Amino acid sequence: DAGRATREVGAMDLACTLIAVVATPELIAVAQIGDGAAVAGDSAGNAIALTIPPCGEYINETIFLISPNAIETAQFQVMREQLPHLAVFSDGLQMLALKIPEGTPHNPFFAPLFRFSAEVKEDADAKEQLESFLRSPRVSQRTDDDLTLLLATFSRNV
Repeated sequence: DAGRATREVGAMDLACTLIAVVATPELIAVAQIGDGAAVAGDSAGNAIALTIPPCGEYINETIFLISPNAIETAQFQVMREQLPHLAVFSDGLQMLALKIPEGTPHNPFFAPLFRFSAEVKEDADAKEQLESFLRSPRVSQRTDDDLTLLLATFSRNV
């Protein structure tokens, strides 16, 4: 086929984790394989764990999408509540964002992020401020792993 390309890659080249989220103002559904986590925030500013990263025997040990036990270890969560805030993040932020080893959200980490997400007006400004936060010594000195952070807030004006 002219439109089809094939590439020979090893299975480990496809090793990754996955956090998939569907969110509406009334519902948040999450599926997760591997590390990282999804956290919701209620209107009172409380952080609520949607998923908890698996705690392996060794640090940075995780389950990949290609692992034989990926489906058996997957986490699924559906919250049918009005939760205005959402944060999804990679394992590089776990040590800052979660109380370890239990994996519950650290409210002082999320409260300012949820406030920021609700108040920010310009996308470019938000991106610049988040990049600055993720590169700050407060964050970079506490991790050497990837730093991915998605923040979302449902606007009451929609």
